[in-house]
Amino acid sequence: MAYRNNDMCRAIKQIRQPIETSLRLLPDMRYFHVPLCRISDNKVNISGRELHHLADVLRLGIGDEITVLDGSGGIYDVVLISCGEDNAVGEIRTYQQARKPIVEVTLFAGLPKADKMDLIVQKTTELGAYRIVPVLCQHTLPHLSAKRAQKRVVRWRQIAVEASKQSHRPFFPLVSNIMRFDEALKESYADLKLIFTASTSVTSKRLKDVLKLNNRATKVDAFIGPEGGFAEEEIRSALSSGAVPVSLGNNILRTETAAIAAITIVLYDRDATYNNGGHSMDHT
Repeated sequence: MAYRNNDMCRAIKQIRQPIETSLRLLPDMRYFHVPLCRISDNKVNISGRELHHLADVLRLGIGDEITVLDGSGGIYDVVLISCGEDNAVGEIRTYQQARKPIVEVTLFAGLPKADKMDLIVQKTTELGAYRIVPVLCQHTLPHLSAKRAQKRVVRWRQIAVEASKQSHRPFFPLVSNIMRFDEALKESYADLKLIFTASTSVTSKRLKDVLKLNNRATKVDAFIGPEGGFAEEEIRSALSSGAVPVSLGNNILRTETAAIAAITIVLYDRDATYNNGGHSMDHT
């Protein structure tokens, strides 16, 4: 989609990492995801893709140390005590629980062509998006069958997991199933709802002015259209639901660039307001 950008506020370079640097005890590649259902009795059970990465790619074994993220804020320093063909078991040495971030920014992304959504999911996860919702808009091409759509969602969720591990992010984003634009509007309950549009039928406000005016909003929803932008009917529906039309400036941006820029700027602005750049930890 065509978006306009005048000032990125150096936000992409300045946005803080989603986890404190003091927690980076091991190489990036030694971060693994283990869901809570596979953590019990002071042990973590590693299988599937994570086991393949641990044993076959990194060649780790008994006695090696890894860091495990459960995706719900739990951070575990683990020592491997057994490694088999079907699973590996690690003993938890220390545990930290990250406190949930104050600010939650949800991206409602109009489905773009090809694999551009992969990039959107990866980069907005790294930046700290709370939730990512793929949206079927009037200008979305091509329309996916139910089977292909579900395969894409599974792929995007795995990309979000990998991006969370890479960025040492304790809380993994929620990647929703694909939904229609009208359904997406009903799913939006934020304090501030933004629709990014370059349409000449509405007067878009500067993003930084809207954020300054709504500086108490901790839950922000950002709607970004696909190539071709939002249809006029969709814009009217969004405005009727309380969305504020905003612009990123004068430059023409691709839809994936606009999504990344929007999430970056909103999170940078909220971080400056709430000093929420890192995650506070409860140690056990």
